[in-house]
Amino acid sequence: MSRDPETAREFARRFAASEAATATEAADLLSEAGRERVVDAYPEAFRDPPFDAEAAIEGYWWGLYGQYGPPEDVEVSVDGAEATATFAFGGATETATLELDDDGVAGVAFNPSYETPDYVDRDAITERDLSVDAGDVALDGRLAMPDGDGPFPGVVLVHGAGLHDPDGTAGTSKILKDLAWGFATEEIATLRYAKRLHDHEVPDESYTLDTVVTDDAVAAVEELADVAAVDADRLFVAGHSQGGMAAPRIAERHGGLAGVLLLDAPADPMVEPDDVAFMRYSFDPDGDLTDEQAEQLEQRRETFRRIASEEFEDSETLMGKPGIWHRSMHDCEPAETAAGLDAPAFVAKTGRADEARQPELVAFLEENVEAWRDVDLPAGGRVVFYETVDHYFQAGPTPTTMDALYFGGNVEPHVVADLVDWIRATGND
Repeated sequence: MSRDPETAREFARRFAASEAATATEAADLLSEAGRERVVDAYPEAFRDPPFDAEAAIEGYWWGLYGQYGPPEDVEVSVDGAEATATFAFGGATETATLELDDDGVAGVAFNPSYETPDYVDRDAITERDLSVDAGDVALDGRLAMPDGDGPFPGVVLVHGAGLHDPDGTAGTSKILKDLAWGFATEEIATLRYAKRLHDHEVPDESYTLDTVVTDDAVAAVEELADVAAVDADRLFVAGHSQGGMAAPRIAERHGGLAGVLLLDAPADPMVEPDDVAFMRYSFDPDGDLTDEQAEQLEQRRETFRRIASEEFEDSETLMGKPGIWHRSMHDCEPAETAAGLDAPAFVAKTGRADEARQPELVAFLEENVEAWRDVDLPAGGRVVFYETVDHYFQAGPTPTTMDALYFGGNVEPHVVADLVDWIRATGND
């Protein structure tokens, strides 16, 4: 296969197959150098070991599928040792650059980019840097202000786990940027900031929920309250995932907030060791595990058992975090804290999963919603189940994987509209 253009075309045809398992046959056309390069080029944040060329091709396929469904068509143009494969998905396209060598395909690279949601009017928003004084460190922040004199309601956006920059970037997805610009378009000021872990080391002995999340978010609320065009009597905290879990705690510590928004946060941060079957789908979208993956799932179960029973030392590392972190999580009670606030909570839960192929995951997501519905929230509180969106509030086909975030996507318009309506109606007596 001496830099044969047909090799690139056949690679693209195989990749565009209607099933991920068939698409991985494209890896057979990779040269030895190509097998190494496709692994090296794959976004590190989305790799699950063991990771090889087949896993990379499968990950790209699931990533595209999660945004658009299976490819409907593919066109390939070849120019010497480089080819361009354009995959069509209804009204959308994604392009891969393929490099050829004497033994096959020597490189595969996608280059997706963030796209501003249609519900955002950039002409109606002014952004500027705003540093958050967190006491021992300064955190880089971005203030998104509606045009006009205000006073506007203000929202501090708090990251989920693993998302550290002000935009909440995961792959090409930017959940906090979507929310910030969507809110500001609707005359709600927002402040998003770099998580402490983005630029600063946190010693293991200090690695608690308060150090990593709570205290800095309280400081961010103070910064937003001092902005001239922001109504200091109508301040909110909106946290995603881990940030949502901490949102009631942040509101309690600060005091005087108009409301909290918990975006796909658990009612209880402790994972029940005997109920981890839903985690099988984090290994494989259909839950079909190899013997090694099944063993890894059992190891997770044992780790969660130890965490739940606090059978660990503060200095021990579990799930990539020191024991003192897990100890601090035992003191975090999102549901109980939210119920005791003097402010209402909007709890948004998600349920994008395949009922036929992922029954344990569907059951787990529904149980999470019911756990919040059983909470006696203050007047004005709401629990809404968004069954067709994922953890990042994006819609699309099921089953879906985290790889879809590499190809972007945005928070769904109706979710933003619901949050905006609730903020406008809350604390506006």
